[in-house]
Amino acid sequence: MLSILICVKQVPDTGRALFDLKTGAIDRASAENIVNPDDLHALETALSIRDTVGARITALSMGPPGAREALYEAAAYGADRCVLLCDPRFAGSDSLATSRALAAAIIKTGPFDLIITGREAIDGSTGHVGYQLSEILKIPLVTRIHAYNIEGRYITIERLYGHEYQKIRASLPLILSVGREDNRVRFLRLADIAVSSNTAIEELSMDDIGGREDEYGITGSPTVVVDTRKFNHTRSRESIEGGATEKARAIVQRLKKHGILQY
Repeated sequence: MLSILICVKQVPDTGRALFDLKTGAIDRASAENIVNPDDLHALETALSIRDTVGARITALSMGPPGAREALYEAAAYGADRCVLLCDPRFAGSDSLATSRALAAAIIKTGPFDLIITGREAIDGSTGHVGYQLSEILKIPLVTRIHAYNIEGRYITIERLYGHEYQKIRASLPLILSVGREDNRVRFLRLADIAVSSNTAIEELSMDDIGGREDEYGITGSPTVVVDTRKFNHTRSRESIEGGATEKARAIVQRLKKHGILQY
């Protein structure tokens, strides 16, 4: 049976959150916390694999004690094991320090055949963690997954990368990075939500995963916010006159003008 780990992050709903323009940080108290949307698609990938070939799924989250709620939701979807990486010394970690901590926790709780992450988190939108885990753990990473098939210790992946179709065969272990366009998340059942609050959550601190204190938190984070600006999107509307042929030609010309169509 395969062993799969998914990374789950609790994030503020950025559509409703406020921002500190001096520091560039999100005021996390100003909005409701939710599970990062891409991480739900990572979980759906793990569940689909389990439905097909069988697997044990571990959900790993790094955050304050409140991040337990994200793990309870993962359990409601069907995660078999939930692990919270929680320590005040992790506070202020950027994507690199976060990836260091996650990698250490993965080594501590593994081994795993598949590690699945969301493509990016809506509170930072860097898309770094999957790649950084790949570098730290020395495990190959595949993204933009369209279809896959697992046979024994090998996985065959079909993916659309820009205008290119690729078919990749890789051996396990492997890291997959999944986004919202890669699948459709199944609906939760009320019965599963009701029992998920009783899920046992393992908790790990920095002392459990090892490493130096200056590798995590603000001290271990090289990211610097240079400037923060508030902006609003504005849109204009243009009407195209003529018949269907004239309208189609005009649209094609505008797409070429803006570099959307290259030929």
